Amino acid sequence: MKKTLFLLGSIALSWCTMAQVNTPALSPKAEIEQTVGLTEFELTYSRPSLRGRDMYKEIIPVDKMWRFGANKNSTLSFDTDVVFGGVDVKAGEYAIFAIPGEKEWTIFLYDDTNNWGVPKEWNDKKVVAKIGVESKKTPHTVETFTVAFENLNIDKFDMTIAWGKTYLPIHIKLPTDKLTRESIKETMSSEEPTERDYYNAASYLLNVNADLENALTYMNKAIEMNDNAPFYYIRKKALILHANGENEKAISTAKKSLEMAKAAGSEEYVRKNEKSIKEWSK
Repeated sequence: MKKTLFLLGSIALSWCTMAQVNTPALSPKAEIEQTVGLTEFELTYSRPSLRGRDMYKEIIPVDKMWRFGANKNSTLSFDTDVVFGGVDVKAGEYAIFAIPGEKEWTIFLYDDTNNWGVPKEWNDKKVVAKIGVESKKTPHTVETFTVAFENLNIDKFDMTIAWGKTYLPIHIKLPTDKLTRESIKETMSSEEPTERDYYNAASYLLNVNADLENALTYMNKAIEMNDNAPFYYIRKKALILHANGENEKAISTAKKSLEMAKAAGSEEYVRKNEKSIKEWSK
C-alpha cells in the first residue's frame, strides 16, 4: 500500500513539475511567405495592437530607432537581389528597423538578425539599406500592426506597413526579366527543350511584349510538337501575331481557335476569340 501511495505521489509531483501556465501573446508572431516573379520572400514579425492607445504618443518612439514590431527583431529574407526602395540589396536575410515620424519614416535593413529588439550597439556598417518613406494618412484605423505584400506584379510590388491611421508603401523591384531570359536562353540551348518550355517562353515574351519574332518561333515549335495542339495554343499564336503587327494572320488564326473552342465546349475561349476577331477586324 505504501509503495502504491509513493508511486502515485511521484507521478503527481512529476506532473506538477512539468506543467506550465500557457498565456496568449499580446503581440503574436506572424510568418508570411510570398513568391513574386521568380523571387521567394519570407517575412517574420510580431504584431502589437493599439488597445486604446495613441500610436505615436504611447507606443512607438517618434524620431528614435524602433524595433519594427514587437519582441525579437522583425526579419525579411529574399533569394534574389532586389531594389529595396531604390537601394540595391543582395539576396539574404535582414532585420528590419525604423525611425518613425509623423510625415516620414526611415526604414533600415540591417545585416544582423540576432537581436531582441534594437541592437544594444548599433553598427552603421551593418546597414545594407536606409530609405525614407512618406507617411500617408488613412481614413480608417488599423488596430494591429500589419505588414503586407501588395500590388503584386511579375517584377515589382509594394511591401506596405499599416497601423493606426498610418500607411507606408515600400516599392520593391525584382530582376524577374533578367532571370527569365537567362532561363529561356539556357533551356533553348540545351539538347531537349520540351513542348511546355517553348510554350512558356512564348507566353512570357508575349506578356512583356518583347522579342516577338522569337515568341512566334517558340509558339510554332510548341504547336508542332503537339499532334493535338489545343485551342488555347492556337489562341496564343493569334495573340503573338497581332502583337507583331500581322493582323490578317492573327484574325485567321483566332478563327481557327474559335472553331476549336466551340468543338471543345469552352465558352470562355469562344468569347475571347470572338472579341479579338471583332476588335482586330476594325
